[in-house]
Amino acid sequence: MYLIYNRIEITSPDHLNTLKQRFKSAPQSMSQVPGFVSFRFLVAEDQSHVLVETVFETKDHYLAWLDSEHFQHAHGGQRAEKGEPHHGYHILLHS
Repeated sequence: MYLIYNRIEITSPDHLNTLKQRFKSAPQSMSQVPGFVSFRFLVAEDQSHVLVETVFETKDHYLAWLDSEHFQHAHGGQRAEKGEPHHGYHILLHS
């Protein structure tokens, strides 16, 4: 399993609501992505930040998603930067 955690700082209650709406359909949308396992949107108790957890079967599945039209659509038309994987924490779990 390959886990990606992205921390997003919250600037206001409206910002948090916008993020909740933006990520609301992510689990269903991501289910179409090869190698996708799970998605969680976690809000800190003090609402200072959110943690977005995405799990893929392998790092290769994750890297393929970064290069996909699905990623571009999900990120407002932006493409992932080549080279280093997308920002956040990355964890490779060996079974």
